Amino acid sequence: MKRFIAVLLAAAMLPLSGCAPLSLTGMLPYAREIEDMELVRTLGVDGDGEGVTVTGSGGTQEGENANLVTGQATTISAAVLTMQSQGSSYLYFGHVGQLLLGEELARRGAKDSLDYVLRDVEMRLEMALYLVRDGTAEAAMEAAAQDGSATDRLEALAEDVGLTADTTTRSVKDVLADLEDGGASFAPAISADDTLTAAGYGILKDDALVGWADQEAALGINLILSRVDADMVEVAPAGQASAALRVVGARSVIRPVFEGKTLTGLRVECRVEANLAEGPPAVDDQRRQALCDALAEIERERIQAALDLAVTYNADYLGLCRAAALLAPWHKQALLDGVEMKDLTLTAQVEAVIQRSYHADG
Repeated sequence: MKRFIAVLLAAAMLPLSGCAPLSLTGMLPYAREIEDMELVRTLGVDGDGEGVTVTGSGGTQEGENANLVTGQATTISAAVLTMQSQGSSYLYFGHVGQLLLGEELARRGAKDSLDYVLRDVEMRLEMALYLVRDGTAEAAMEAAAQDGSATDRLEALAEDVGLTADTTTRSVKDVLADLEDGGASFAPAISADDTLTAAGYGILKDDALVGWADQEAALGINLILSRVDADMVEVAPAGQASAALRVVGARSVIRPVFEGKTLTGLRVECRVEANLAEGPPAVDDQRRQALCDALAEIERERIQAALDLAVTYNADYLGLCRAAALLAPWHKQALLDGVEMKDLTLTAQVEAVIQRSYHADG
């Protein structure tokens, strides 16, 4: 510790001494005036097997469109270096808040891109990760730059995740941790058009994109993760008028299923709470139960859609086994040692509760 402090004190004395010892050259970044720097806020990476294309974009002031800087090389580090030669400003990457990976690159493998964030001195593991569906990061960022910037669009999307039930934010750190622990993970997908709207989730296995979770499965993912703050579900019980139910919360637990000492499946048990947003002015207990049953079936099918993807791709991308091990630690070894999702039966059980309000009192 004392040695480290001494090094810092020596570095602080450099401007006074007028010399720069070779031992310290390259250890500290060059001092730069803030007006000579351009902050990169969003970074996009694409690849086709021959090399990579890296695109950088900053945030914008109201009424301005983003300026994009692009570099191409065989590695991300080299591509970023070529970006520095463009323009008169020094590009600073310490404020990058979003990383976009094009679909082709993600299918070939996301490991190099994620490792770059892990190793680079300016990058932050807390940056949000997005997968561009049916397109490239460069094209999506160029489209967004026609009327603002990718940074502005993605920051707005992140702020609105509480208003939707089919997307969420995930950091590079989250995904890296999942891949290290279980070999699979997921990340939010965005469309390749200028709106950069949410487009479900991408499923990663062994560092590569293997498939997509569309809207129903994406809704199921958020239910499994207990990340539903607001969702509107329309139900029409048999013989009754349709109603709109506002889902205001979900709580899920994952339980292991055994036959003797053999793990045969996992069961997601979810409790969904909702309010009556639109419907009959008076609802008796029988009608209320019919609405609850209809809502529970819809949410069960959504969860099942997400679980089916785990079996299809043989990937525990939601960390179901880890969650089950936390609930039943005495089964930890059976749940974490070489489990194949394709060999398990994954099921969902949902209980729906409609809270009483002035709309739903019979």
